[in-house]
Amino acid sequence: GEIEIKKDWEVQRLPSLNAPNTPNSLKSVKNIIAIASGKGGVGKSTVTVCIAEAFASAGAKVGILDVDVYGPSIPSMVGLGDHQLGGSQQGVLEPVEAHGMKIMSMGFLTNKDTPVIWRGPIASQLVQQFLGAVDWGELDYLFVDMPPGTGDIQLTLSQAVPLTGAVIVTTPQEIAHTIAEKGLRMFQQVKIPILGIIENMAGFTPPGSDEVFHIFGEGGGSAAAKEFDLPLLGKIALKQDLREAMDKGTFIEDENIKEIASQIALQAMAVVTNEELSPFAPQEMNVANDGRTLIIKWQDDVEHVLTSFHVRGMCPCAHCVDEITGEKLIKDEDIPANVKILESKPVGRYGVRFSFDDPSPGANSGIYTFTHLRKLGEEAVEKASFEV
Repeated sequence: GEIEIKKDWEVQRLPSLNAPNTPNSLKSVKNIIAIASGKGGVGKSTVTVCIAEAFASAGAKVGILDVDVYGPSIPSMVGLGDHQLGGSQQGVLEPVEAHGMKIMSMGFLTNKDTPVIWRGPIASQLVQQFLGAVDWGELDYLFVDMPPGTGDIQLTLSQAVPLTGAVIVTTPQEIAHTIAEKGLRMFQQVKIPILGIIENMAGFTPPGSDEVFHIFGEGGGSAAAKEFDLPLLGKIALKQDLREAMDKGTFIEDENIKEIASQIALQAMAVVTNEELSPFAPQEMNVANDGRTLIIKWQDDVEHVLTSFHVRGMCPCAHCVDEITGEKLIKDEDIPANVKILESKPVGRYGVRFSFDDPSPGANSGIYTFTHLRKLGEEAVEKASFEV
């Protein structure tokens, strides 16, 4: 089927990018998507280039930022292996165009003979300068090829600019799945939505044959996706023609990669829509009074205090609310009077899931969007003012 990345190119901009501290160079960039992996050697750069190219050939305005300071491999994949940046105008770097994409790589700043030895903090500063100094112009999607692992650079980037989300690349091996988890946890901690997982090197098909050999084992990506309740965006097998094309800096059409690209576009769109719907993100959320009270301080400095009993009673999950009529199924008498919130876990950037010490079904499955919690808080304030 034709790729549906987004018809007529009405790509929405991530609202957080409108924040005053977003670098000027990104003011016409709509989405920034990080492509990351927990370890090196999983083919992350190859995946970045293939995905970006699929977006570009579907008509999107695409950029690739290669911040893999330790081994920038993107230039050679797009046929720019020997390219070096000319002078910059007032400290502004112009990206290089290739295959209809704007490309900027750490590799353009050094040549084959310069050793690249950066210490962590310096590498992080470089990345920040890089973000602010490249004149990207208008882009629907900027793909950032991250260095492998979970170090300073990843944190710098994830805090410097609001990312629409991250895509994690893993291989079928069990160990890769364990390492991918580190990357996943890091993005979750910094509240970056994870759009999904791509399993790369998922088998090998020799030229002229349809048989797939699972030389690296099977299912690491699926296992990680299942465990974290994330979409497996797709699997990419090792293909000789794909590798040969990329070694020459050219591309071949690949239906599977197009399909993965459209999955990424859908997930990215969902994040943007969610964010548009919930301008309310709490500054902080605390559980007090031995787990019986929830205190939320919102971005606009409004503070709401809710009892855990009330929060539990307003659970939005299918056990507690009829999905069709919206009628409340859970009765107050079903809830222990002194119910406690044991912990709260963020869900993307738009909500939170509470664990209660209430044994009934549905007690721990509801995702409370910030919009829902805000409404509960406002209703509680109104109710209190009537009771005075």
